[in-house]
Amino acid sequence: MKSPLFGLLLAGGRSTRMGRNKASMVIGADGLNQGQRAVQGLLPFCQKVFLSLREGQAAPEGCEHLEIVRDNPSISGPLAGILAAFEREPYAAWLVMACDLPFVTPEVLRKLIHARREGADFIAYASATDGLPEPLCAIYEPGSRATLRRHAERNHLCPRHIMIEEHTTLLELPPSCRRALENMNTPEDIAAVTGEKQIHIGWFGALAEERGRREETAVTSAPTAGAFLEEFASHQSLNGLRGHVRIAVNDEFAQPDHPLRSGDKVVFLKPFSGG
Repeated sequence: MKSPLFGLLLAGGRSTRMGRNKASMVIGADGLNQGQRAVQGLLPFCQKVFLSLREGQAAPEGCEHLEIVRDNPSISGPLAGILAAFEREPYAAWLVMACDLPFVTPEVLRKLIHARREGADFIAYASATDGLPEPLCAIYEPGSRATLRRHAERNHLCPRHIMIEEHTTLLELPPSCRRALENMNTPEDIAAVTGEKQIHIGWFGALAEERGRREETAVTSAPTAGAFLEEFASHQSLNGLRGHVRIAVNDEFAQPDHPLRSGDKVVFLKPFSGG
C-alpha cells in the first residue's frame, strides 16, 4: 500500500539573484504569481499542500491559507525544508516542488506519481539539459527520510548529489514538456525563456489602498508603458485603473509609447485634483 502523498512547495530561498521574491512574481497573462500557480498544480494530486519557508519569512501573496513548514535551522538549502516536512509527517510521501518552475504541467506531475513503486525512495526526472536528477520536482517516499538524514549528518546537503550517489532511477520528461523543469533564477532567465520583461510596479495613494500593497513585480511582453497598463488593467479588477491614468517609468512621467525594458520601475497615477 502506497503512503499518502502530500505536496511541499519550496519557497524559502532568498531570491538574491532575482532581486525579488520569486514566489510572489507574476509570470504570464493569467495574473497568478509563481506560488499560486504551483499550489494549483499540486492540489489535484496531493491530499494536502504545505508551504516550506525559512524562519520568520512571510507567506507569498495568495498562499497565506497553506500550513507552513519551517526550515530545519541546522541545515541549509532545499534539504532544510524537505527534512522539516518529514519531521512533520514522517510516514507520508512528499511531492516536492520549487516555486520557480512555472512551466511544470499536470502531465509532468502525473507521470511522477504513476512511477511510484515499492523500493523506490526517490522518483525524479533527468534534466533535459544535462541528464542529471532534478530534485526540486520529485517525490520523496518515506524510505528516503533515513537516507537524507544520513547525508545531512555528513554535511552532504545537495539533493541532486544525494540522488546521484544513491543511484536514483530517473524518468524521461514527456516529449511535449522538454522545457518544463527550466527554473527562473534571474530576470535574464525569464527573458530568455518567455521573451518577457520583469517590471517593478509602485502603487501610491488610493491605488495602493485598492491594490493592498505598495509594490510588486510582474512579468510582461508588452513593448510600451501604455500597452503594459492596458494588459495589467485587463487582468486585474482595479477600479482606479479605469479612465485617465498617468504613467511614470523610472521616476519620470512617460508617454504611453515609452518603450519598456526589463527591470524598469513603473508607477500608475491618477491625475491630481484641486487648484
